[in-house]
Amino acid sequence: MVSNSSSYKKIITKRKRRSVKRKFFFALWILLFSAFFIFLIWGFNYFYNSNYFKISSIKVTGNEKYQEQEILDSAELVYGLNIFDADKKKIEDSLLEKMIWLKSASMKKIFPDKIEITVIERKPFVKAVYGADYYIIDDEGIVLEKINVKDSENYDNIITVKNAFKYRPEEGEKIAKKNLLSCGLIYSKLDLELKGEIREAYINENFAEDIVFLTLNDKKIIFGTSDRIEDKNVILRVVMEKLKSQKISYSEIDLRNADNPLIR
Repeated sequence: MVSNSSSYKKIITKRKRRSVKRKFFFALWILLFSAFFIFLIWGFNYFYNSNYFKISSIKVTGNEKYQEQEILDSAELVYGLNIFDADKKKIEDSLLEKMIWLKSASMKKIFPDKIEITVIERKPFVKAVYGADYYIIDDEGIVLEKINVKDSENYDNIITVKNAFKYRPEEGEKIAKKNLLSCGLIYSKLDLELKGEIREAYINENFAEDIVFLTLNDKKIIFGTSDRIEDKNVILRVVMEKLKSQKISYSEIDLRNADNPLIR
């Protein structure tokens, strides 16, 4: 009985020792894990606030209309800002919202401290007239800028269109006028010599809203719509060369029916 009682006490003692060891090692593991976790947080916070992640280089590409600093100001990007604080979507959306001439904007982070911004700017396509003002419009119908007669000379490479709208549009507004953009499309496909003959265009107030081009000597070229542009351009070239070579007087060339052009 004594022997059994002694053995039982030894077993109990061993179990207690193992339990204490387990508790000790578990507490030690918790302590080490906590220390490691705290170290990670400290390390991340140290690097986060160090110069390692502060923006030291910002590269802007694709800009012509806007200066680089204008883009950085609109993006609210400054040197020394932590790269993690540069919100890609917010910056891209802000650029497109504030800068009418931008068609797209993309920001790329190059860790640890570089930013690249790539923009695509809208291009002037037509200049539409309303009253004494000119409105520069791109190929999507976006009103880019309102300018005066003097400044319009800076855009002599695009066609001037009259009677395009009956109100003063706002910058950034999209003009839903198909024939306005068709004027620019037709003009862009003319060869240089024909472009040199054209002074301006206007949209007729008839039901079809025909596109009409005026030459430098006030002759009318009634183009109609933008269908069969290539065919009409070829016909126009042949007709004008024939009229010029034969010194035939005319007031208008009607290309609405490309298969049967009329000269009046």
